[in-house]
Amino acid sequence: MALRSPSVAAADTPARILDAAFGCVSNVGLARTTVEDVARTAGLSRQTIYRYFPSKDHLVLALVLREEEQFLDGVRSAFAAERELRDALERGIVFCLRFAREHPLLDRLLATDQETLLPYLTTRGAPVIARARDVLISSIRRKAWVRSALVEGAADMLVRAIISHVLSPADRPPEQVAREFASIVTTALTGDDEPAGRATP
Repeated sequence: MALRSPSVAAADTPARILDAAFGCVSNVGLARTTVEDVARTAGLSRQTIYRYFPSKDHLVLALVLREEEQFLDGVRSAFAAERELRDALERGIVFCLRFAREHPLLDRLLATDQETLLPYLTTRGAPVIARARDVLISSIRRKAWVRSALVEGAADMLVRAIISHVLSPADRPPEQVAREFASIVTTALTGDDEPAGRATP
């Protein structure tokens, strides 16, 4: 078996730590997970954990940001698959809302550990919101002509609205919520209040 160089092993260490953190949080919840638990699960010393993540808060935020990438991958795929802005937004939002309901860790935390999780998506959620907003702004600008002055505000509003629906799902199907959001944002950014292919009577 070929041995990996120290630099490769070191590069793998953060992912190993986050995998261990995911497992610990899934098993005992966010509030009860300790850095010691993560170190033991990862087979590393506590000092090694702190070398990459100075505190439990840093570790949890890194885990949240890593999981967020799966949502953002769905948004990127939606924009790559759909020609029209409205359709891309709708498809991306549906993905996020459905994926949130199916995500094993998020579903567990919302059911049993919501008070501990909420700050990472609200009062301390700036990194999560900023990352999602940047991806959305970039995707929107590549898809259609839009009112430039409104793009950042619209993207920020949409990200916060999606987080709100993830934390407290609407009593309407995800498809309906996504269709409404996509229509509102598209109309605001392009002035087009009719879905593509539908003629105005």
